Amino acid sequence: GGSRLQFSVLSCGAMAVSEQARPALLAPWCLLLAICLPTCFIVSRPNPRLPPTQNDFEPRRLPDGIEGFGTCSTLAMAAMTAFAAKTLRARVIRHAQRRQKQKPQRIVGFRDIKERMSNNWDEEILTRERVRNYYYGQRGYKKNLIDPRLRDREPARMNLGHVTEAMSIFKTQDFYKADFAKLSADSVTEVGSYQVTGAGKISIPATVPTYSPIKRGTRLEKEPGFKRPSVEDEAYVKYVDEKCTLYETAKEAAPSSLEKDIICDRGSLLTLLDFVSETLTPFLTKKGQHSSAVDLVKISKSPSGKGLVLEKILDVEKMTAEIPYRGGWKREEVSNHGTFKPALQRAMEGDSRTRTISCTGLLQVAGSTAGELDQCFRFLEFELGGLSFLTKARAHAQKDGEYLDVAHKNWYYQDEVKALTTYLKMLFGKIDKSVLVLQRSGKVHEAVEKTVEDIAEKQPLIVEAAERRLGRLVGLLEEVQKAVDSDSGPWVLQWQRGQLILGKFELVEVAQEMATA
Repeated sequence: GGSRLQFSVLSCGAMAVSEQARPALLAPWCLLLAICLPTCFIVSRPNPRLPPTQNDFEPRRLPDGIEGFGTCSTLAMAAMTAFAAKTLRARVIRHAQRRQKQKPQRIVGFRDIKERMSNNWDEEILTRERVRNYYYGQRGYKKNLIDPRLRDREPARMNLGHVTEAMSIFKTQDFYKADFAKLSADSVTEVGSYQVTGAGKISIPATVPTYSPIKRGTRLEKEPGFKRPSVEDEAYVKYVDEKCTLYETAKEAAPSSLEKDIICDRGSLLTLLDFVSETLTPFLTKKGQHSSAVDLVKISKSPSGKGLVLEKILDVEKMTAEIPYRGGWKREEVSNHGTFKPALQRAMEGDSRTRTISCTGLLQVAGSTAGELDQCFRFLEFELGGLSFLTKARAHAQKDGEYLDVAHKNWYYQDEVKALTTYLKMLFGKIDKSVLVLQRSGKVHEAVEKTVEDIAEKQPLIVEAAERRLGRLVGLLEEVQKAVDSDSGPWVLQWQRGQLILGKFELVEVAQEMATA
């Protein structure tokens, strides 16, 4: 009996507590029901399966005669929208009134870096020069004579002085009837080599790196664009002197072959071959040099007194330098037409672990940012058309006793690589295999490997065409020998409006040059 009485008392106390706490517990649930389950003022028809008896465009009325105004949620959304619109309108009006009292300002520059933008916060409107990114005729300009983007641009300095007193004038048609000259890869022999380290020191002989195949998909770091040669006379003379060190290196690396008729680098022979092949003039004209003089090759007498030393001065990469990039691939690290040569050399040597990260977060083989790489050169001698040659050529890599020449080209411009130029380049450098790496924005697409036999097999007439042009080259060099035989150098072969002018390589004052003209 006692236990039953105790249970009834406890149950009555619990009921009393629950009755007191019931309003506080039910309040949140009531609020939730009021939000999620609003009462609808529109009552559906009693028989929705029956077809409608009135037009859809007529206003409908409820059966009991009460108009429907929509749900509570619709009314709440309309009220909130009106309130937000009124608030925004008030903020816009206050902002406009505040702007009228202040000076207008405009932020120009990199918006994501506060350090670069700190100087522009409190300034007035910044006026920036409008950059012209389209020139009439630039699409398909290859059919024209001059690149439209270079017509209004001052050409880069490509000469020490305009030659006005010509010792000889050469035209391409002067060598049309020259005899053919034959040159085979077996007749070219190596007589020495040297290596230039990243610090600028020379070591003899050269240790040519072993070639490592470049995998497809490898990304290469792009170098900054080149700078134009200085327009100041002293700086330009220093620039030329730094390029002309052929005889000093030949004296150390190949001292037994200094009695040749022609001591030259491979680039000078290829440049003169472009002239006699009638491809140099259209190329220089398109690059904006149609009205200026361009120094191609510097000529000096060998200290031994027998031969001539030919050194290439023409630098096409610097001729077209400092032209802003106007393409659609807009990134923060625009290089303005740089190359991938250092990164390609690093990847070719098998060093793919030295990497950098691009601004887009992609891993790429590092270029010169990770340090300068060594450069190897070889000296070769051969006989051509009765003249003896000692030629310096770059040695990129070797594999199994074979020397390879490695270059890269954009995949969309691979048609600019000519078979005849590649064939002659391999002959002068005694190259066993040429490797052309095709890339798209630094990403390797394909590596094409060709030998001299492969090129001759694909183009059967290329051997005859090469012999014809080699004969013209020999004829040009013989005429140069006759012209400078009784004179003291140095001299220069200068291109002027399609003609090759032989004259003194000296600095001419502007006033004296204009008076002479």
